[in-house]
Amino acid sequence: MKKAIFILSIVLAVLSSCVTQRRCNYKFPSKNDTIRIETTRDSIVVKDTTIYIHLPGEVIHDSIEIPCPPPPLSYVPKKVTAETSLARAEAWWSYPVIKLTLVQTDTTIEKRLAGALKESYYWKMEYQKITVTPQPVKYIPGFYRFCTFCFIGLILASLGFVAFKLLK
Repeated sequence: MKKAIFILSIVLAVLSSCVTQRRCNYKFPSKNDTIRIETTRDSIVVKDTTIYIHLPGEVIHDSIEIPCPPPPLSYVPKKVTAETSLARAEAWWSYPVIKLTLVQTDTTIEKRLAGALKESYYWKMEYQKITVTPQPVKYIPGFYRFCTFCFIGLILASLGFVAFKLLK
């Protein structure tokens, strides 16, 4: 009788033993359920700009003949001059023609482009599933609980039996 109780207790102890973490993860795999949010912002901004236009200098001479009588010898013709920031012109009379000289100065013109302001924004939101393993939930199968309670009951019964025999 004692051998049968001893063998039964060893069988119950083996059946109620724990398993490794790898075996438990294999039997009860964890679920991956995490969302990653990716935000991308692209922007193109073109501000008002100032451009510079280079004008090279140039000289033009021209004359036209006018039929008129010759002037007296004491007559000294005067030059007429007109000038701006971009050009200078001189005109004078030299018998029998009127002569003109136009000199364009070498300049750079500054031009502001007011219509060049442009802003463009592109937003993109993307949701993706990624694999993140959550913390495993500790779970003891019902069969292991049953075997553990049977083993504890067997130990208590055998301790009670031994105590009953010693006190008698």
